[in-house]
Amino acid sequence: MTGGPVPHVPRRLEEDPQERRARNYALAVYLLYGAGFFVGLTFLIGVILAYVARDGAPPWLATHFTFQIRTFWLSIFWGVLGLVSAWLLVGLAFLAWAFILTLGRTIRGFVRLNEDRPIDNPRSWYFG
Repeated sequence: MTGGPVPHVPRRLEEDPQERRARNYALAVYLLYGAGFFVGLTFLIGVILAYVARDGAPPWLATHFTFQIRTFWLSIFWGVLGLVSAWLLVGLAFLAWAFILTLGRTIRGFVRLNEDRPIDNPRSWYFG
């Protein structure tokens, strides 16, 4: 995804079945990420679905898939860093940050999707 921000173009999703399907996939990934806080395996299922659905998605939905993929890898990065450094106690802060970041990005993405809006900065290290 290069270039400027993707404009929000309100439209009726019933008119474009491909867009409706991509939106449903994005919603499913956010729900899988939410469930991942209780059943960790769903994070992996969610990122696989995001990778598969991103290429055929309209630009505004592709920002969500990129954001979801990045959310997965950022949570892995901060989680592993936290686990490796937990014996220094600073790792606990990294683990807390991984939790907050993943939860915040999941909620923010879900809200933006519910409003039919793209993610402003899907490659962000923070909350997009």
